[in-house]
Amino acid sequence: MSLPIILQPGEGESVKIRTSTCTFKVTGEHTHGHFGLFEFVMEPGTEGASPHIHKELTEMFYVVEGEVELVLDRQRVNAAPKTFILVPQNTPHGFSNPGTTSSTLLILFCPADSREEYFQGLAELTKDGRQPSQEELLELMQKFDQYPVPKD
Repeated sequence: MSLPIILQPGEGESVKIRTSTCTFKVTGEHTHGHFGLFEFVMEPGTEGASPHIHKELTEMFYVVEGEVELVLDRQRVNAAPKTFILVPQNTPHGFSNPGTTSSTLLILFCPADSREEYFQGLAELTKDGRQPSQEELLELMQKFDQYPVPKD
């Protein structure tokens, strides 16, 4: 049986990925695999996620604060707070914070899979400023239904 969850600001397990912090607010463990909700805080000038697709996941983004540049099917969108984007399966997408202030993005994954393990793996690969190899990144991505899309 699932129990209700209340997380105050700053609460939830989090991992550091370079200059960003990803906090797992709800994972598939809490929702019987239906969805996961993560809070992603990016410092100014953060690259974020380069364009990729998911073959099994639908992903949704909601900008809480700051400005986020979203890439959706090769179109760049400057997303202000309260912007929502639905990314269907097999749709190229990515995000970054090219601005001068911190930004916060909520990311919802359906189904949840074990998506937090991808972010935990990425945090481990980039720990202490380490630059992972392309092979390491590809191996991690493919374990969790993430496939890179070549840049234009």
